Amino acid sequence: MTTNIRTTSWLIAVAMTLMFTGGCEAEENVSISDLRDIDRVQVLVGKPVQISGIVTADYRQPEQIGGVFLQQPVPAASDRSSAIFIRMDAAEPIAVGDQIHVRGVLAEAGERPRLKPLANHTSLEIRNDGPGTAIQPVDLSLRNQDVDWQALDGMLVRFPAEMIVTETYDLGRYGQVTLSEGEQLYTPTDYIDPNDHAPAGNTTTGDQNVDAIHDAQRRDEKHSIVLDDGSAKQNRQETFLIPATANPQTPATLRLGTKITNLTGVVTKVKDRYMVMPAGELDIQYAPRPAYPDLGDRDLTIASFNVLNYYTTLDDGQNQARGADSPEELARQQAKLVAALLALDADIVGLMELENNLQAEQTLLQALNAAVAGQPYVGVGLPAGFANAPGGDYPVRVGIIYRRDRVEPVGELEMVVDPAFANARTPLVQTFRRRSDEIAFSVVVNHFKSKGSREATGAERDQNDGQAAYNPSRRNQASAILRFVESAARQGQRNLLVLGDLNAYAQEDPIDMLRSGGLVDLLLAANDQPHRYSYVYRGKAGRLDHALATPEFAERVTRAAIWNINSAEPRLLDYNLEYNPQHLYRPDPYRSSDHDPVLIGIALP
Repeated sequence: MTTNIRTTSWLIAVAMTLMFTGGCEAEENVSISDLRDIDRVQVLVGKPVQISGIVTADYRQPEQIGGVFLQQPVPAASDRSSAIFIRMDAAEPIAVGDQIHVRGVLAEAGERPRLKPLANHTSLEIRNDGPGTAIQPVDLSLRNQDVDWQALDGMLVRFPAEMIVTETYDLGRYGQVTLSEGEQLYTPTDYIDPNDHAPAGNTTTGDQNVDAIHDAQRRDEKHSIVLDDGSAKQNRQETFLIPATANPQTPATLRLGTKITNLTGVVTKVKDRYMVMPAGELDIQYAPRPAYPDLGDRDLTIASFNVLNYYTTLDDGQNQARGADSPEELARQQAKLVAALLALDADIVGLMELENNLQAEQTLLQALNAAVAGQPYVGVGLPAGFANAPGGDYPVRVGIIYRRDRVEPVGELEMVVDPAFANARTPLVQTFRRRSDEIAFSVVVNHFKSKGSREATGAERDQNDGQAAYNPSRRNQASAILRFVESAARQGQRNLLVLGDLNAYAQEDPIDMLRSGGLVDLLLAANDQPHRYSYVYRGKAGRLDHALATPEFAERVTRAAIWNINSAEPRLLDYNLEYNPQHLYRPDPYRSSDHDPVLIGIALP
C-alpha cells in the first residue's frame, strides 16, 4: 500500500507541473530507474526531462556504438535497471567516472528508455560535474544464481570467476565471443547417453535419459554470456580480442579455452539477446595451440580429415558449388589444406567433402606433391559404378589418399553399396599393407547423413532427444557398416579401421550401435582426456569425427587422438576473402577446415 501512495503522489506532482507550465517547457528531474517504469513516466513521454548519473563506460571511439552508459549512484529496486545508454558526440569532454546531467526530451520510456534533443537543438544538453561517486559493479555468478538480465540492462557488472571462451564463430563478423563460467562447454550427447543413464551403456532404443540432456542444455544456456566489442560496424579489420604479435609470421589467434578473469562490463541487449560489453581492460590468458599428438611407438599413421567442401569448381552463386568462389580463394584454401596434410604426416588419409569428381582429388594431390620431394602422394580414385551406387550422386564424396613410398594397396578399391546411404555419401574401402610387410588391413571411409533438419519429415525430424534430425538415417548407415564388417570377417579380413565424419556425437545411437556391434571406439579407449572434440557448434564442442576398429586391429593401435588445429580456432582465419581481416590469413594448417583431423598410430611386426 505504501508503494501505491508514493506512486500516486509522484504522478499528481508531475500532472500539476504540466498543468501550470502548459505541458511544453516543464523539465522534470527524473531518476534513471524511473524512466524504466512506464506506468510512472508515460505522462512524460514527449516532454523535457533531466537525468543524472555516473558515466560507467564510453563507446565513442571510431566504429563504436557512439555513446556512453550512465548509471545512477544509488541503485533502484532489484527488479529495475538504474542505467541508460546516451548517444553522445565524441567531442563532448567527459570521461568514465564523471557525474553528468543530461537534458532532453523523453522519446521512449520502459524497457529501453531513450532521450532525444530538445526542440531546435541538435544534441542533448550535457553538464559535467567532474568525477563523482564510484559505481560498484554488480557481481554475477552464472553458475550459482539466476540472473535477471532485464533488471541489469545497461548496468555495470563484474564476473569474479574465470570466464572461458567457448565460441568464436561471430568474432570476425560481429565482434562477439561466447563465454562460459569456469569451464568449456560440450555438446550434451557427447557425454550423456539419451538411452542409458551410464555413458558406458550401448543401448540404442528408448528415451529414459533424455531429461538429463535437457537439464544439461538448460544449464549450459544459463552458464553462458556473449561478450560484444561495442562496435556498430560489422567485419572490422581491427578484430576484437585477437592478440597482438611481434612476429608477422606467427598468426594471431583466439582459441577456445582462452581465459578472461575479473571481467567487468555493461549489460546490453542486441537483437533480443542480452550481452556484455567490456568496460576497461581485459585480463586474458590465451590458450596455446596444441603440439602434434603423441601417437606412441608406431610403424604407420592413418588419419581422417573433413576438408570442408574442397571444390575446384568455383561457386558462382548459381551452380551449387560449395567451396571457394574465386581463384584467389581456391588458392588460399588449397594452401591451408596442403599445409595441414603435410603436418599430419600420415601414410593414409581418409578425406570427406571432396567435390564429387576425380578432378578435385587430383588437383589436391598435385598441390600436395609440389610441396614435398618425390611426389609420394597418390589417390585411390573412384571404383567402377560409383555414380550409380546409393549416395554416389551426392555433391560431395569421400576419398582416400596415401603415400606410395610407405604403403601399397592390396586388391581393388571397393565401396559399401547399401540403400542406407542414398541420402549420404557412399563409403569407400581400400585394403593396404606396409611395404615389405604381409599384414593387410582395410580402411573404411565414411561420411554419414548430416543433422540439418530443413527437409526432414516424419521420424527423420528432430525428436528433441539431443540427436537432431536424420538420426534414423544415421542408425541405418551404422547398421550397413556393421553388415559390411561382418561380411569382410567371413571372408577372412578382420583387420578393419572405420573412419570418418559420422555426424553423430560420442553417446548417440549410431556410435552406440557400432560399439555394441563389436567395433572398438579408439578415441574412447584413449582416456587420457576427459573430453575430446573435433567440432564446435553454437558454443558446444563435441566429437563428430570417429575412429573405430575391429578388436583384432585395435590391438595394433598404439594411440588415437584428435589434433585440434581447426575447431578451436576462429573462422576468421580461414581462406574466405569475405568478412575476414586480410592481414590475419596464413597458409598454415590452422582453420584449414571446420573439423579437426583424427590420427591413429599403428604398430606392425
